[in-house]
Amino acid sequence: KRSVIIRRLPAVETLGCATVICTDKTGTLTQNQMTVTACYFNGEELTVTGHGFDPTGHFIRHGKVVDPLSPMDGAGDPEGMRLLLACGFYCNNSQVVKDEQIAHWRLIGDPTEGALYTLGLKAGLKKKEVKRLAENEFTPERKRMSVLVEEDGQYLLYLKGAADLVVELATKLRRAGREVPLDFMEKQRILKHVEGMANRSLRVLALAYRPLPAPRPLSDQDERDLIFLGLVGMTDPPRPEVKAAIASCRRAGIRTVMITGDYPGTARAIGRELGLLRPGGRLLTGAELDRLSPGELERIIDQVDIFARVNPYHKLLIVKALKQRGEVVAMTGDGVNDAPAVKEADIGVAMGLSGTDVTKEASAMVITDDNFASIVAAIEEGRGIYSNIRKFIRYLLGCNIGEILTMFLAILGKIPLPLLPIQILWINLVTDGLPAVALCVEPGEPELMQEKPRPPQEGIFSRGLGYRIFKSTGETRI
Repeated sequence: KRSVIIRRLPAVETLGCATVICTDKTGTLTQNQMTVTACYFNGEELTVTGHGFDPTGHFIRHGKVVDPLSPMDGAGDPEGMRLLLACGFYCNNSQVVKDEQIAHWRLIGDPTEGALYTLGLKAGLKKKEVKRLAENEFTPERKRMSVLVEEDGQYLLYLKGAADLVVELATKLRRAGREVPLDFMEKQRILKHVEGMANRSLRVLALAYRPLPAPRPLSDQDERDLIFLGLVGMTDPPRPEVKAAIASCRRAGIRTVMITGDYPGTARAIGRELGLLRPGGRLLTGAELDRLSPGELERIIDQVDIFARVNPYHKLLIVKALKQRGEVVAMTGDGVNDAPAVKEADIGVAMGLSGTDVTKEASAMVITDDNFASIVAAIEEGRGIYSNIRKFIRYLLGCNIGEILTMFLAILGKIPLPLLPIQILWINLVTDGLPAVALCVEPGEPELMQEKPRPPQEGIFSRGLGYRIFKSTGETRI
């Protein structure tokens, strides 16, 4: 009912001990409903209207609706703007189709690529206009993807990827219809604009291209000497229930850590919006992680709320450092490369919608809706189950110790047995069994998520349970 499947039963007990939740951003903290809302091209930014994957929307420049491909009112370089839109449209493995029954546009593929495909549709591009010949696929380590297409007798490499990385690979810039050298100062201006877009919670991608003399399989060496086209910024709204879930975690003594491959500015803006970034909390990038020794990471990791621009193998380093600090860690994952970190965590959490079979197999539990709030619900249920176990143990042992003492004292006093075997059986069956079952399945108390996590080494009879059991043996049983 709460979108959680427990694959390994001991995880239920471990959930009550969790002190840190390490979570992905896209699709877990956010809705994974990408929409391009801004295009940076030719030194200026165009606003794009529309919502979701519906290819209905407008391009707005200086407050006026424009045709981006028109020489009259476009962005000053209609051919360059067409290349920008074509780069995102053709360097793409997704598509959107209209479901005629519900009059709704449906995505087939990755949401980020779906947003770029929708942007091309808004400008009037069509998939059949080019022939795709080769692809160098996206990986979390490369942070970019390229394709080789044949268009009007030319062979063009289109590339999209992380903005800072693409800017570094580019040597030229498309500006006012010409290709000019991309010098250091111009790169800094572009990166400053990237930072500004990221601070508005936009996920920023850069687009670039280069002509190739002949078709061939693509390699990383082909992704050099690029001609920079521009930037696209897309929104991915936070899930409405996540902010309250993070606040609930904080009250329960559980720290939430965001791990994302996104630009640091975007991650910081989302972290602030959700209340995840604490006052004084740090953001650490993957490059900074690589420069730290395990001991240095372990020393500062309690101060870090966000890890940005990281690769999947960084997740394993983070889990190990947190466990060395004595934390009980829940780690989310969806890709194949996330499996080692998910397996290493005390509670491995796989995504049910976007997760691979390998990650699910390595996990202790699966979130069927990919929602961070479901992880918090699972922790609440785990705490409730453990609390109910303590309740019915107290009740059953209190009742049975009372019966044992009654029989033992009768034997010591040499008086007739106060209870016959059939009476003891009746007591255990009717007055013990049914109430214990009721205690086992009752809902958890509202204050469960106000308590600090239970220490993993804590015994079942801790916090005065043993004393209360013996105390209850002297109470009158009705």
